[in-house]
Amino acid sequence: MQDIGEARVGASGRTRDRARRGPRLAGRFGGVAAVAAAALVLSGCGLEPGLPGEVRDPAAVETAPIDAGAQVRDFSAVYEQTIDWRDCGEGDGLDRVMTEALTDGGIDVDGIACADILAPYDWTDPSNPDTIELAVVHIPSTGDGDLGTMLGNPGGPGATGVDFMLGMPLSPGFDAVLEHYDLLGFDPRGIGRSTPLDCDGAGSQLRVVQLGACIADNPIAHTMGTSQVARDMELLRHLSDDERLNFFGYSYGTMLGATYATLFPERVGRMVLDSAEDAQWASPIHNFEQQVAISNATVALATACRTEYEDQVEVCPFVDEDSLLRVIARLDEDPLVASDGTEIPGYLLQSTLSDALYQSHFDRGRTLDTIALALFGDQEAIDSIGSAFAGDESGLDLAMDIVSCHSFPIEPDVPGLLEHIEQTGMPRLLGGPEITDETLAPFVDLSCYALPESGLDITDAFDATGADPILVIGVTGDHATPFQYAQVLTDELGDATLLTLDGQGHGASYTGRSTCVDDAVTDYLLSGSMPAPGTVCTDD
Repeated sequence: MQDIGEARVGASGRTRDRARRGPRLAGRFGGVAAVAAAALVLSGCGLEPGLPGEVRDPAAVETAPIDAGAQVRDFSAVYEQTIDWRDCGEGDGLDRVMTEALTDGGIDVDGIACADILAPYDWTDPSNPDTIELAVVHIPSTGDGDLGTMLGNPGGPGATGVDFMLGMPLSPGFDAVLEHYDLLGFDPRGIGRSTPLDCDGAGSQLRVVQLGACIADNPIAHTMGTSQVARDMELLRHLSDDERLNFFGYSYGTMLGATYATLFPERVGRMVLDSAEDAQWASPIHNFEQQVAISNATVALATACRTEYEDQVEVCPFVDEDSLLRVIARLDEDPLVASDGTEIPGYLLQSTLSDALYQSHFDRGRTLDTIALALFGDQEAIDSIGSAFAGDESGLDLAMDIVSCHSFPIEPDVPGLLEHIEQTGMPRLLGGPEITDETLAPFVDLSCYALPESGLDITDAFDATGADPILVIGVTGDHATPFQYAQVLTDELGDATLLTLDGQGHGASYTGRSTCVDDAVTDYLLSGSMPAPGTVCTDD
């Protein structure tokens, strides 16, 4: 579930569609591997983590509330640290472009501060003194900040929370929230600037080999699960001197919020979970469901060229599913070639369309027009498409995979998956309608077992009993986190209310699309007042 804020300055996170490069949330197939990771030096602190590959007893997995006071006592050193705040620079994400954008938006850039905060290497092992570093950014409120600190996460898994939070003040409709809350952004462990992974793919195209090599070279991979990050968030709450954790998360960020609410229900403040999933988000069935939703939405976008984008596109590159499939097949045989040599076969064109699903209506039309020009041989258009795929993205993809693998079920329901696929059908964009070994392979991938801790995170259900009311948001036509999972999460959490946006796309609040949603979320964040049960909003 990667999710919205990367492509624009502002409000959310998106799940990057990986099409035929492997399904989202880990390309899990190719075999089972057991990788014994060596005890290597952690990049954040220069300490050795001992035996990071040791498998914990599944019965010891934390799915019940944690005593926050005991966590303070067990890890007193990190709780007693003094934060060394500094001016943020380009290396922290506050480059010239961002500085100018914030300044033009009326934000006092001089008040923004960055730091590196120590956190335990493994929250489940108080005897281990090793630490990692969490990159954080603090953005002061524009008012009196009377409601405390707000943490946020844009999704991924794999997106940087520091960059996301730096852009959040520019999000449409967010002014009133920023007036009452300080903002705190952080890169989750192993991501961005927080003791990041350093993986080169091991010179292999096999996901299980890439994962195995990455895990062996990066001990942090063993503690990148969502529950570990949720416990980092509890540390950040304490260091921010807030009684409760206020949080908004998009897509995978909703899993961080739900996990925190399960582990620390008594510490939950105002929490918004936008474009939500449920606790089985990393399971094979959910993986298939997301790919089906993405495929259907991609076909719908291609088909809508003549009806919804006629003002932007002079000649449509496709008019229906058949023509889309023909273009993809033709480019697989004879790819477009960018000026830098990057080849664009059919599956990358498909990925370009899938990426456009996260964009505004205008930008979707512009993508269709660019594709049309590229197919007519316009080199500038070809280069524009190719630029998104130039270079090696293995680091980001592997971070996404490793986080997901921590939540990949210990006992994946393969028979249930096969029955579900037979009932649902295999989309043509995924190689259907025939159900064959080739079309099934991406969804029965077990390469997550390269990680010894695979499945030792929360994989069944969340339970926030005792927490303050939580606001969950779902989009009926969400291709990245299908709407039904927001409904399930609302039921799982207990005292939660579902706010529905009847529309397409991923991400609802503070994205410039629905004043109804923005007003409801702002009212909740400022006063704690929930929208009426069953509230349905639409795009403006």
